[in-house]
Amino acid sequence: MLSKSKIYIFLILLLSFILRLINLNQSFWLDEAAQVIESARPLAFQFQILSDFHPPFYHVLLHFWMYLGQSEIWIRLLSVIFAVLSVYVAYILAKEFTHDKNALVSALFLAIAPYHVWYSQEARPYMLFVLISLFSTLCLIKKKWFLYAFSVILSIYSFYFSIFMLIGHLFYVIFLNRKLMKKYVLSNIIAFLTFLPWMPFFIKQLQNGMFGAFSGWSNVVSVSAMKLIPLTFAKFVYGRGSIDNNIYYGLYILPVMLIFLYSVYIISTDRRGKILLILFFFPLVFAFIASFYFPITAPQRLIFLLPLFYLIIAKAADFAVYSWKILLGVVIITSLVGVLDYYTNPNVQREQWRQAVNYVNSISNPKTSISLFVFPEPFAPIQWYKLNNPALGIAPKFNLTDQDLVRTKELITSKNSVYLFQYLTGLTDPQNKIHTYLRGLGYIQERILNYPGVGFIYIYDKN
Repeated sequence: MLSKSKIYIFLILLLSFILRLINLNQSFWLDEAAQVIESARPLAFQFQILSDFHPPFYHVLLHFWMYLGQSEIWIRLLSVIFAVLSVYVAYILAKEFTHDKNALVSALFLAIAPYHVWYSQEARPYMLFVLISLFSTLCLIKKKWFLYAFSVILSIYSFYFSIFMLIGHLFYVIFLNRKLMKKYVLSNIIAFLTFLPWMPFFIKQLQNGMFGAFSGWSNVVSVSAMKLIPLTFAKFVYGRGSIDNNIYYGLYILPVMLIFLYSVYIISTDRRGKILLILFFFPLVFAFIASFYFPITAPQRLIFLLPLFYLIIAKAADFAVYSWKILLGVVIITSLVGVLDYYTNPNVQREQWRQAVNYVNSISNPKTSISLFVFPEPFAPIQWYKLNNPALGIAPKFNLTDQDLVRTKELITSKNSVYLFQYLTGLTDPQNKIHTYLRGLGYIQERILNYPGVGFIYIYDKN
């Protein structure tokens, strides 16, 4: 007969799976489309990922996963599986720090966490690393050194931010368990040696990320150092959504943040609590320091700390009075509101490229129309969803110049209709040269389409 704990964790895992199936059929957004295009290539090409600042493990896994299907639901299901497994491993890890009842609470928190739900549906390596990082930390705590070394190898081939996880592990060993130092160092040396074959590619990716991106791109893929920590906590509490009024937004997430800070205070005198605080705060602080030098830090890259965030709150229940149940209820309600916001708000959901492409295909004539993108090439979702009319990237060096416009004149003027996608033109054409140029060629703006995330699509017809 199953124990109550096994029944409860099964129900929590079932809940986490169901929550992650809702809205799974969204359109691929820019990064996901680029990911699936790359993973659909032959196996040998899975290691040629210069433009994607990630290691190759997820690319390879998704490559084989896509042999069985290429729909949005099927491709994202891989991340859903990783996510549900991470809830279970988080529960097992929590039992090393707190009572089984509170471990179940921490698992429930993670199961309904809006940030975790959102990235559980992302065809990117985030949930893979959340799972591996939890398993790696569990192996370290339980002193399973062979599995720990293996998990570290998987982590560094899954996500470069694993370095911050390992920093947390290092300071745990230094401050609270120095007798583990030799085995910790040996495990990481073994892992580092396995990473050496990939090191040249990593250096190229880093150089491309630091110096190959166009002006303003770093502001899109990262946040400023001073915003990193407060924004990370805000996302941990409420997810990808936000409230338009920043004051109301701050007031809404404040109760959970106060509960978290109080939890930090409560558990700081307990040895197991100190371990949790080291594992959470040292990666966060070092990521903050790194953000001053590398424009690649963003809250989603710190999502591996989210299970520890909730475990700290659940751990505090070991010492709290009866009213703590009310505070735990506040955390649950806040999370559920964030999840509901994601389910119902198109602006929190992914970019609607599939809908935009399907509609443009339905109203355009491939022989007499053309779609323009102020970018070196049409965006990845355009390629994946197969826009019917000719698609042209007109800014080969990201910054649209007069010479770029002259080069595309012949292709444009032979068409009766032009569909201009405004996506990212604030970076590549801040002066709106393309609009002025089209009007100078005799085109008149007839309609404007608007799709959440994609933005405006301007339809120009010849006068």
